[in-house]
Amino acid sequence: MKKLIFLIIVTLLYSAPCIAGRFTLVTVNFPPYYGENLHNQGWVSEVVKTALEIKGYDVEIKFMAWKDAVEATKGGDYDALLGAYRTRRRSADYYFTAPVGQVRTGLFKRRDAEISFSELKELKNYKIGVVEGYATSKKFDSADFLKKIPVVNLDTGLKQVYEGVLDLMADSRAVGKYHIKNLENQNPGITTKIEFIRPFLAMNKIYVAISKKATNAQKKLIHFNQGLMKIYRNGTFRRIKNEHKKLNE
Repeated sequence: MKKLIFLIIVTLLYSAPCIAGRFTLVTVNFPPYYGENLHNQGWVSEVVKTALEIKGYDVEIKFMAWKDAVEATKGGDYDALLGAYRTRRRSADYYFTAPVGQVRTGLFKRRDAEISFSELKELKNYKIGVVEGYATSKKFDSADFLKKIPVVNLDTGLKQVYEGVLDLMADSRAVGKYHIKNLENQNPGITTKIEFIRPFLAMNKIYVAISKKATNAQKKLIHFNQGLMKIYRNGTFRRIKNEHKKLNE
């Protein structure tokens, strides 16, 4: 009888999921990668949740202005930023996980505007919108000679390009195109009047940036990377990404 009870206890211990606690992430709407109105909050969100849930975490993702998300995580109010680019400045406040995806960043302009460039210095006379707190590329972010105009969000910046208030808007190609499509109803013609121009400013990897002030921050970093590696190996990562790709076609 004692042996049977022992076997039952051992079975329960090894079959029950590890309860690691709560893991809270904050971010901005960044469709088609992640967003509060996307299916399962977007493929990146689903990948991150799955990787953490495998390790026993109860996961919550909240959406807010990027500037607010950065401030809240720096102070330790939330565990991590979802979808951050890695920069030297941010590395002082965050531990960066293995990369989750990658994003091509660049510039949008009005189609009828004769703007082209091969080097950033050629853009010094143009007004360029940037979302407050965003990183675009090392060279672009450090280019003090550019006229960078802070905007509260991407929609605002794209509408100002459409209206001629801004000459250019910096952001991800995929995200900008998604937003332009959704702006068409209130801004007729915007889908045909704004275009993405090359060259790309950067190919940025996106990470979960865990606040160094979060409880058990280093442990959470290790757990996330372990969970991410597991879903890479078992095919779950690819399945999630492909499912979302079909939904957006």
